Amino acid sequence: MRVQVPCPQDRFESRRWLRLPLLVLLTALALLPASLAQVDDDLDLSNPFNREKNAAVVDALEERSRILGRMLVDFSREYRRIAVERGTVVRELVETQAEMDRQVIRVRDLSSEQLEALRDQIVAVRQRYEKLEADGRRLLDSLRLLLLERDALHQRIAEIRADLPGSQEVLTGVWEVTWLPAGTKGTFYLDQSGTLVTGQYRLGSTRSGSLRGTFVGNKIQLERVDSQRGRDAELEGFLDEEGGVIRGTWQSFEMVQGGLPHGQWVARRTR
Repeated sequence: MRVQVPCPQDRFESRRWLRLPLLVLLTALALLPASLAQVDDDLDLSNPFNREKNAAVVDALEERSRILGRMLVDFSREYRRIAVERGTVVRELVETQAEMDRQVIRVRDLSSEQLEALRDQIVAVRQRYEKLEADGRRLLDSLRLLLLERDALHQRIAEIRADLPGSQEVLTGVWEVTWLPAGTKGTFYLDQSGTLVTGQYRLGSTRSGSLRGTFVGNKIQLERVDSQRGRDAELEGFLDEEGGVIRGTWQSFEMVQGGLPHGQWVARRTR
């Protein structure tokens, strides 16, 4: 199962996010607990055949975290713009109020039209300030929600990665296997615990079973147990220095008419 996430644009325009109605944004962010619960429903750490799915869930969470990071930057820039404009309006309000005070002191030279104009100007500047204050408060509320979601995502990603078997030992993970000389493709799902290695495999479209063996000094020895035929092959191989490729040989335990008793195999890590 692939976990699909929306493909974000490389660059986000702050205006695009900020043009969204605040109610829409708050509603989307309020869905965080349900979305994290859905992540837990999608995870199945006990089943090795689901490791690719589990890793895809982590990838989706990390992509969501990156999107949130870009949104936070955009919202922060918009808040700074509001703060600068608010400072300008405050200075304008102080200057307009000071002009009102000067004119009232010289009341003999003050007309009712001048007083009305100054009062209207002060009201207009105060309204601009109040609007900027309200916009700033809404942005702060949105930033708080985004930060809460980002922190929750970071914590959940760390918890999931700590629980994934692949984070424990070098062999633990998903390996794409090529069975030579026939060229049959398959997948190994390996769990390493110290020197012990266990797992499951799929080979071709029909064959599957379990694996068990040891890993010592970069050398892996495995016994393959087919789900229908039982113990049917022995494998040896060596892990390369980068830890991403295993190359080795295999020996069949039974003679299959028309088949080969031995050959080579190559495994490449996918997760």
